[in-house]
Amino acid sequence: MGTVGEDSLALDPVRPAANLLQVGEFYRNATVLVTGGTGFIGKVLVEKLLRCFEVRKIFLLIRRKGNVGPAERLQRMLEGPIFNTIRSALPDAGERLAKVVAIETTFEQTPIVDEIDRIKLCNEVQIVFHVMASIRFDEALTDAFAMNVTSAQRLYRLSGGMSNLRAIVHVSTFYSNCNRSHIEERIYDDVPFGGLDHIRHFLGKLSGDEKHRLTKLILGDMPNSYVFSKKCAEGMVAREFSDLPIGIFRPPIVISGYREPVPGWVDCFHGATGCWVPLVLGKTWWFYGDPKVKPFMSPVDHTVAGMLTAACDIYQRKNSILPLEKPVPVYNFTFEKNAFSYAEYVELVSSGFSNPLHRWMSLIKFRISPWRIFPQILLWLSMLQARIADEILAWFGKRGSNVKICSAINNLSKAVEYFRLHMWSADNGNVRRMLSMLSPEDAQLLEFDGDRIDWRDYHKHFIEGISMELMRKNQRRRQQRPKAA
Repeated sequence: MGTVGEDSLALDPVRPAANLLQVGEFYRNATVLVTGGTGFIGKVLVEKLLRCFEVRKIFLLIRRKGNVGPAERLQRMLEGPIFNTIRSALPDAGERLAKVVAIETTFEQTPIVDEIDRIKLCNEVQIVFHVMASIRFDEALTDAFAMNVTSAQRLYRLSGGMSNLRAIVHVSTFYSNCNRSHIEERIYDDVPFGGLDHIRHFLGKLSGDEKHRLTKLILGDMPNSYVFSKKCAEGMVAREFSDLPIGIFRPPIVISGYREPVPGWVDCFHGATGCWVPLVLGKTWWFYGDPKVKPFMSPVDHTVAGMLTAACDIYQRKNSILPLEKPVPVYNFTFEKNAFSYAEYVELVSSGFSNPLHRWMSLIKFRISPWRIFPQILLWLSMLQARIADEILAWFGKRGSNVKICSAINNLSKAVEYFRLHMWSADNGNVRRMLSMLSPEDAQLLEFDGDRIDWRDYHKHFIEGISMELMRKNQRRRQQRPKAA
């Protein structure tokens, strides 16, 4: 691990202070633009910027959601528990939270903001984080292109007019090239069928049924539209925007926080974290997969720390005169030394239960099975039990959600099955390089060395974090229920 890819600079064990990444200074009085700021990673990014850096302002591009406008969505976000640390620990909490400004956007058309906001952004923004993405694995290919490719194109065209632009971090995924067993820190622009533009052109002339039938052929050995569209987006960045100070950041599976904003924090159940909800709910659930596979996982606070450092590194690279530099640096945010297998993962998560009986029972209730038949039998039994439970609740005039929960878990299990059956190796020279160039002060502030994570310590709070989010979701449901007349 640690091999330097084509876009990397050679690692230097001893660097003069002048070559260090001064991340704190990079963000001082800076104005930052974030897309996807109301999502899981985006919230942690905004919270970290406000709490740890002296930024001038943070613009969030937020879409209207039903009858809820961007300003109201931002206010709800800032009132959430993720910002409790700022409110309780910082005397100027109100001033810091006031730095976040909502800008209404629509990525379905050009321009993505109105003229007044466009002028404001172009005059003020210096750093851009494009975090927004559709992470639905079963999304129609044209919809995945619209969200994950076209939206990025429109954003970067806007960014090209920013007079003081320093860096753009395009957040992709490590699995954008998961059809390869070894992934280097470079862009693989090998989209089939003549490339992205050709695919979009002929899909645009087909009916919905024809698109659906052709999708599997277009995806080839890629497992879903999400990773394929993210691959296409990377190629688009390299072809159209390499003149901008832009870099591609590839996080792996992003899981709940390690230490920040609080240990175990999570506010959604996508991907790996959601698979553990049955265990917290006391259900028996086995997943089909290879127990020996070692997945790449990264706590969300580590991921955000890497993104923040990458922006500074992109800026320094773009202003460097070193001849080996490539136009678009890529950061594989993966660490192999400290990886664990899925079989070990089950034991680690189970260790988070305080009751010894719960720990022992969870090892039986939750497993990764190399035989598909056993998870399938347990699924049938679970669905039968859920239907009976919902019928009993219906007799008492109550609405049950057991079948809905089982279906959601099963759909999530199928969506990520591919990643439980395959294993990859990767270069991470650019990430290693960033670690070696952090100043002592920044290294304390930005912890993202995955090889140094104590996973047993991490999982002390993993179950607690899921339980807390389940409680918050139940509380929100009760508040949203119409009151009886």
